[in-house]
Amino acid sequence: MDYQIREAKREDCFIIPKITTICWQETYPGIVSEAFLTKLKLNEKDRIQKAYAEFNSTPYQELVLEVNGKVVGFVRYGSSSYPKIPQCGEIFALYILKDYQGYGYGKKLVNAALAKLKNQGFKAVIIGCLAENKSNDFYKHIGGKLIDTQYYTGTGENILENLYLFNSSN
Repeated sequence: MDYQIREAKREDCFIIPKITTICWQETYPGIVSEAFLTKLKLNEKDRIQKAYAEFNSTPYQELVLEVNGKVVGFVRYGSSSYPKIPQCGEIFALYILKDYQGYGYGKKLVNAALAKLKNQGFKAVIIGCLAENKSNDFYKHIGGKLIDTQYYTGTGENILENLYLFNSSN
């Protein structure tokens, strides 16, 4: 499969929220509430409009994965607010549509984001993963070191999240 990883463009704001919704609905049943997953689908249009309107003013950056000319995944990264490691970068989101998983694209997206964060001066990078998500094995496999746990509250629930540390030269 022909692929490329590139910086997100404004027109990607139409697909990135859709990929997020699909990936959450495939990955998180039984981990997060059904009400949250339903809400995510219902507010997708609002998230698209917000992403488009705020494209040049977000505190994070995104890279997208294109396979055969179609955007099928993305990684979102930037400066972390994790209090235990000052001046730390963070990968906030990594989503790839199910049909494109297992081909090494996740590692390629993480490495591309790590390189960008290194160029921004970050020596350490963290990635959070909900403790019940099977992707924890992926983060360990690509070199993440489990350093902490915290509660993820982005769903309105307190869900245990594992934090993995990467140095930006991984």
